[in-house]
Amino acid sequence: MTDTGVEDRWTATADLGVTVLSVALVAVVAFSPAGSVRPLALAVGVPFVLLVPGYAFVSAVFPRAGETGPTDEPGMSWLGRLGLSVGGSVVAVGVVGGLLDFTVWGFQREAVVAGLCLFTLAATVVAWYRRRRLPVDRRAGTTAGAIAARTRTAVRGDGVAGTLLTLVVLLSAAGAVGVVAEESANDGLVTEFYLLGEDGSGELVADSYPEAATVGEPTTVGVGVGTTGPRAFDGRVVARLERITREGDTIRVRDARVLDQFSVRVGPGETTVRRHTVQPPFAGERLRLTYRLYRAGADSPLRQVHIWLTVTRPA
Repeated sequence: MTDTGVEDRWTATADLGVTVLSVALVAVVAFSPAGSVRPLALAVGVPFVLLVPGYAFVSAVFPRAGETGPTDEPGMSWLGRLGLSVGGSVVAVGVVGGLLDFTVWGFQREAVVAGLCLFTLAATVVAWYRRRRLPVDRRAGTTAGAIAARTRTAVRGDGVAGTLLTLVVLLSAAGAVGVVAEESANDGLVTEFYLLGEDGSGELVADSYPEAATVGEPTTVGVGVGTTGPRAFDGRVVARLERITREGDTIRVRDARVLDQFSVRVGPGETTVRRHTVQPPFAGERLRLTYRLYRAGADSPLRQVHIWLTVTRPA
């Protein structure tokens, strides 16, 4: 006897299954030695960042078939869903980046990938839940057979919808690869930018970040920069203390002081750690001590990391 309730629950969810498999694939590549193989990392990472988080987000927002196209015609609906997915991915990156900005990890590659994976999985769960509350014939998903048929159609270029779909994906992916490759070439392949704290014996270690400081008294952290590839990196690091306030979804820097800046040069495939001491100039709770890494001659930072400090006035 067939359990129709179970069948209904998983009807038209093959696209969500592909989304989960995409998350698993990008996580395996990003957090394993395979991530150091740049062509593989780009081939897996670029399509994921470009479409997958956005697709999960759009699926959660629009669980009903025909909601993303000018008509209920399936081809137009899927083209509209694809276009919205690109925009949704931009939203996902912005949300994840904004949240990471309040953590010690900052906007690091590994942290962004982990954040996007969690965002995608959460959106996928919401999409599945909202779909299963709809009648089967009104769900926006698709079956494994339909995915295979659409893939064959796109590859062969049969029909206007298939041709447009293929062109959009190829042009978008090519543009994204070009941007990522250019940025990677310009930054000297910086793969690490991190902070360390002093433990009880004065050694620099992870997870021992200072949490309290006093105005005018020294606070020391370790600043690490690592590279990969055949070229050296030349740049500078700028340390800034910032007073942050949050008004709804808006984050404002109310007060900021540049504490210090120093040059950094890292040889090909090397890592350097510099012990750096600052003296907080003003007091406050949860002040953000931010370090930004700049390429030589650049005005925009490549990476940034920060820790939170409570700074008190001297007794």
